[in-house]
Amino acid sequence: MIYFSMGYWVIALALIVSFAGAACGLACIRQSTKSVTQRFRLVWQFVAAVSIGGVGVAMPIFVSMLGFDVKGSPLRYDSVGITLFSVLSAVAVILAMLINGRQLVWWRLLVGAGVMAFGIGDVHQLLLNAIRVQGSVEQSLVSIVAVYVIAFVLSALTLWFSLWVGSVPMVLLGAAVYAVLVTGMHYAGLTGLQVHIDPSQPTPHGNVLFTFFVPFFIIGTLSLAIPITAILVAPDRREARSAAPAVRRPETVH
Repeated sequence: MIYFSMGYWVIALALIVSFAGAACGLACIRQSTKSVTQRFRLVWQFVAAVSIGGVGVAMPIFVSMLGFDVKGSPLRYDSVGITLFSVLSAVAVILAMLINGRQLVWWRLLVGAGVMAFGIGDVHQLLLNAIRVQGSVEQSLVSIVAVYVIAFVLSALTLWFSLWVGSVPMVLLGAAVYAVLVTGMHYAGLTGLQVHIDPSQPTPHGNVLFTFFVPFFIIGTLSLAIPITAILVAPDRREARSAAPAVRRPETVH
């Protein structure tokens, strides 16, 4: 197997993408603490989950897999598995955030971390199970356990950081830790993959990974562009509301 068929810049790009998604998501959580109404708070948390789970997890793993290749067989991916892979991570994050709440309660944090860890771990397993080769693909039990253990640590730290994101340095620190753990989790699982090529087997069905690159790129870009724009204009909107003079009802002249 070849992990960096396109060069080592792939892992650097994966780290950058994961950092950007996590930083944007944590910044959205920071904005949610300033929301006046519960409705807008939930909107910020939903956008944060898409950034942290979708862009922060699914995108860097997808980018890393662009450098993955095998010798002696074409490499294909199952479309259903890729679709579920791109959605499940965001769902797991929003559920974990709702369980965690707005104050540090350790049992809620651990339960939320467990939910998020199983979601992120399952996301990784979905992608690896979507691989199709001319033969068979197996994964060692040790690597599977390692993925879920790292995912739990990642989830617990993320939920903890989400409660203490009052400053920009905390956002950047949390995003950096997140990116390193996501990338480490992915390669811990990928290195346990065992591919057995059998030339007598039929050519695998499915799509090449680049088929999904354009929709992934567009959705990922929008997932970052929209919340970043909202974060930039949110302080101005709050200041405008606080500075707006009270509107007086016109007096009736008799």
